[in-house]
Formats: sequence, structure tokens, C-alpha cells
Amino acid sequence: MPMPMSVLPWVAMAGASTLAAYMNPIAQPGEPGYTTMPQHHLRFMMENDSAFGNDGNYSHGTRIDYAQEVCNGHAWGISFVQDIYTPETHTDGAVPGERPYAGYMAVGAAYLMKGENFGTAVEFQLGTTGNASGARYVQNGLHEAFGLETWDGWHDQVPAELTVQLSARQDFRLPWLEFNTGNGWMTDATFYTREEIGTAFIRGGAGLTVRYGVNLPPSMQVSGNRAANFGMGLLDKPDYRREDTSYFLQAGIYLEYVARDITIDGGVFHDFEQTCSRKPWQMEAQFGVGISYQGIDYFVGGIYHSPCYRDQKTEAVYGTFSGTWHW
Repeated sequence: MPMPMSVLPWVAMAGASTLAAYMNPIAQPGEPGYTTMPQHHLRFMMENDSAFGNDGNYSHGTRIDYAQEVCNGHAWGISFVQDIYTPETHTDGAVPGERPYAGYMAVGAAYLMKGENFGTAVEFQLGTTGNASGARYVQNGLHEAFGLETWDGWHDQVPAELTVQLSARQDFRLPWLEFNTGNGWMTDATFYTREEIGTAFIRGGAGLTVRYGVNLPPSMQVSGNRAANFGMGLLDKPDYRREDTSYFLQAGIYLEYVARDITIDGGVFHDFEQTCSRKPWQMEAQFGVGISYQGIDYFVGGIYHSPCYRDQKTEAVYGTFSGTWHW
């Protein structure tokens, strides 16, 4: 499949982030920055549209990731992700003009580098669509368990196909947006860019996250269930007091260009009759509350996502929750 010219800048940015990682070599024993005690970060993230009374389009997402710091800000990570998509109308099959039934499941391996002013993560994912993604069984099982209406059109979903995906994220500290407003309250802000290329998604964008609270912890990557977003965070906070409780409000916005989406466009190697036309420019807005207490980060919030395809009747609004354990 030819690579669209519009994604070439994103590929270049992914390469630049990888190069930046190699320019910060890992310290050896006896050198400054060498640490013998690795740090561990385990996160569970869940997103669901039922939090706002909707049930359709992006229906549910789960991400579990683990990162282990090796030394001097370098780390490796692994992840599991599953996404579930359905049309807005409950019918026995795909609905013309609406999203198709689709599931996506992937496992990933990542390299991460964090710093005080800049951090980067590069993740490779191997995934699948169709029945092998488990989306059909997870959704129907949960709906039956909670006495909700089941969806009868999963026999007409995006076909099963093995996917490969390379993703990168870069976080940049914005010190000119950091203020101490008195009584321990403070602000901080992070600008970030993301790039993805593979058989599942080709997309990239940029976003801004702003926080206001007390004893702000290292940045939590809670801006959506996306590849290269790990609970470890990529930016350190030298003034963070780990033994004290943190609490804050967080708001963010993210704009991206989507050149390919397997859950709408179908697979690369299988014929698929599209039911809707993907919109290339998409936007997310997020708001939430975070607490960090005794080595555990909690975050709960809501995400608004602009229409992903033309003629989409309802805009996606869904809730997000994550818990991250650090030790």
C-alpha cells in the first residue's frame, strides 16, 4: 500500500524521537546517574461511553501497561489493548452510513526515555481485528452480566486480520505556564506530539495538557487509550514530594490527522464494503480529576471526540478511569 505523502512528516518525527533517545546514553556502573534499584509502573485504564448514556461508535476501550525503569531515565515497557466499536443503531448487521462493528486487540513492547524537560516513547504493537480480537465476546458477556441489551450484528464485523503498528510520543515541558498561586496550589503544562504508522492506523497529531492542583506528580499520560501512552509518564517533577498526597484538575485538547483507520476503512489484505467515510481531521477534548496517594495514581474524567466519519449522528462522549501503581 503506498504511503500517503501527508504522513511522511509524522514518520520523520518518529525517527527524530528515536534518535533523541540514543543521544542520551544509559549510564554505566560507577558513573553519575546510574541506579541499581529499578522502578516499576503498572497501569489499568478503561474507557466506556455508557458513563454519559451513549452506546455506539467507540463503545469500550481497555489498556494495561507496565514499565520498568532501568537507569538514568531509560525504561522498557509492555502493553495490552482492546477497543470495541459498534454502529449507533441496534440492528442485525452493519448499518449504511454508520460505523461498522469492529474490534481491535494488540500487545506491545516499548522503549521509553524520561527527563525533566523532554521525554519520548516508541512502541511496537502486534494486533488483530475480527473475532480474534475478542470484542464480540467481551461486549456481549458484559451486557448479559449487567442485564443490558446485547448487539446482534457482530457476525458482520470488520474481518480478522493480523496488524503491525509503530507508534511514538514526545512530551515537552512548558515552564512558562508554570505558576505557584499560593497555599501550595500550582500549575503546569505539557505539549505533546504523537505519530502512528502501520496496517491498523496511520495518524498523527499534537496536543496540550494543563493541570492545576497541589503537589503535582510526574505527568500522567491519561490523554486517551493510545499506543505509546504509558502510566510511567515521560516528564519528571523535581519538586514533587512523593510522601505527600497530590490532587489536581486536568484539561487537555488534541488535534490529529487520520489517514487510515482499520475500524472504518477495513483491513489491508481483505475486501471490505465500507459503511461510512472516515473524516481526516479529528479532535479530542478532555477534563478530569487526578489523585496520587501512597504510590498509587487515580484519574477519572470525560473525553469528547469529534465525529470520526461523515454523517455521524452523535458525537462521542465517554468516561475514562485509570489506576497506576508505582513501586
